[in-house]
Amino acid sequence: MLSVYELQLVYGFTMNDILTIMPFITISDTPVDASFKFKNALKYGNNQIFLKAQDIVENQVGYSYITDSALLENPNSRYLGSSYKAYVKYKYNYKNKIYWGFTAEKDPGEEFFTGNNKNGFDYYSAHLQINNIGIVKTITLGDYQAKFGQGLLLWSDMSLGKTPYVLNIRKKAQGLRKYSSTNENIFMRGVGTTVTIKNFEVSAFYSKKKIDANIKDSTDNDISSVSSFQNTGYHSIPSEIIDKDAIDEQIFGGNITFNHSRFKIGITGLNYQYDVDLVKDISPRNQFDFQGNQNSNLSIDYQFGLLDFIFFGEEAISENGGMAFLNGMLVNLAPQISLSAMHRYYDKNYQANYGNAFAESSSNSNESGLYFGVEIHPVKHWKITAYFDNYKFYWIKTGVDAPSSGYDWFFQTDYNPTRNLSVYLRVKNEEKLVNKNAISGIDELVNQSIFKIRFHISSRINDQLSLKNRIETSTFSEGSENPDYGYMIYQDIFYDLKKIPLSLNMRFAVFDTDSYDARIYAYESDILYAFSIPSYYSKGTRTYFNLKYTIGKFMDIWLRYSQTYYSDLDVISSGLNQINGNTKSEIKAQLRIKF
Repeated sequence: MLSVYELQLVYGFTMNDILTIMPFITISDTPVDASFKFKNALKYGNNQIFLKAQDIVENQVGYSYITDSALLENPNSRYLGSSYKAYVKYKYNYKNKIYWGFTAEKDPGEEFFTGNNKNGFDYYSAHLQINNIGIVKTITLGDYQAKFGQGLLLWSDMSLGKTPYVLNIRKKAQGLRKYSSTNENIFMRGVGTTVTIKNFEVSAFYSKKKIDANIKDSTDNDISSVSSFQNTGYHSIPSEIIDKDAIDEQIFGGNITFNHSRFKIGITGLNYQYDVDLVKDISPRNQFDFQGNQNSNLSIDYQFGLLDFIFFGEEAISENGGMAFLNGMLVNLAPQISLSAMHRYYDKNYQANYGNAFAESSSNSNESGLYFGVEIHPVKHWKITAYFDNYKFYWIKTGVDAPSSGYDWFFQTDYNPTRNLSVYLRVKNEEKLVNKNAISGIDELVNQSIFKIRFHISSRINDQLSLKNRIETSTFSEGSENPDYGYMIYQDIFYDLKKIPLSLNMRFAVFDTDSYDARIYAYESDILYAFSIPSYYSKGTRTYFNLKYTIGKFMDIWLRYSQTYYSDLDVISSGLNQINGNTKSEIKAQLRIKF
């Protein structure tokens, strides 16, 4: 605690309780022994082991029996391995000074201790991070992430774009950090370090790993070129096995940042090389994409405050001369009103394989846009948030065969009368141009509109029971065609038992949409370190149950069962994932051991 005023935030404390215990409360700094002792690291370090498994209950086409002759004719007509997903993770942490651990994963359909994976799992990852040793701020070995600036040049992690938190448009770069997730692509593998010299932070890193790629030309098992990089992480059929670890990727780079009490400025440089050429079949759409076997990027990022304003941004260039600019501002106009603004401009020929900045499209190229956000607290218990984003694409892109534009806006009002009740109403609209196949065979552009309204209530009934209710509608229209409609309603229940260390939650949802285009997404509670955001489409119901049971101080168990029932379908999904039926069910189980 930093202040006695924090006692007001303790649930259950009345002002009379606080005044009663005030004579016995002291707030003061506590001396901390910052020296590192190896024996303490062994004795007091925190260890965690995770074991997880999940599986689809219904039979999928890719796991069905087929004859040897049919398999010989089409080797990709069946998954090589079993349908379950398995995951093992070990984590160690000592006072946020030492982190190390490993992760192993088998995806559905991949072989396990047989075939192409005789050593067990399809994916292995390990990391070691040491912090704050003299001038050395961070040392990372093994797998790690590198995140600098605003992501125009280097952000090897997932990145959020437009969200209901309209003021959170500024990325907070963490530099070099350990990587322990299961995404098999967005990470570095090698060594990196950051040292602090007065007001300067200097980072340098090197990475070398094999990546998946679609082989285009090869001679005597020597690959001479590839047509694309593969990033699904799945290796469950022969064609995916061929692409696995096809080429070498080598990355080296660095960052120098000057930190001042009022501002900071940084320079980041990056070079990545591949042992074969990336050669695409040139088309009007991809003629500005990266090709070849190496590329370099350079950027400058900044942040400074002036009165109630915070300015930030990054300006970057790629080796071919393509440029990208991102500049933003945050300001508190009054205690009740805050604004955010951001402008972005990305050349159509800007190339940054590890860029992941704020954007409407999936790549940081061929786009310009202007974003405004506002957060208002008009009266007690009420909050209003909104944003408007207008963008343009100066060249053609996937699904749009001409330069185009679009915009979207968002409005939400929150009402929180007590700690135990929160209500919000959300309205979101997207308008953009897309291809419309004409009878003449020429793709003309038509306007596509997606309009959604959501009403959500969260209430805490008592210490044990909480409820969440939501109703959401969706409208999709394209050109002059009749719009498609959809709705989704759900009830969530969260319950914690007092006499036994068991907590549970469940959802029952009803949905009905005219088409997949009118689908509705909803976040679901899941087991620890997992998340689920399925799309609700067609007509039916969805139910899930989560259980968590704690055994003493050293063990936690999670179980999850979910099922989607489609009343108007007799086939779910397609290809090897096809289920001949109208239900799809999934089971998950996870065990955590702490010592």
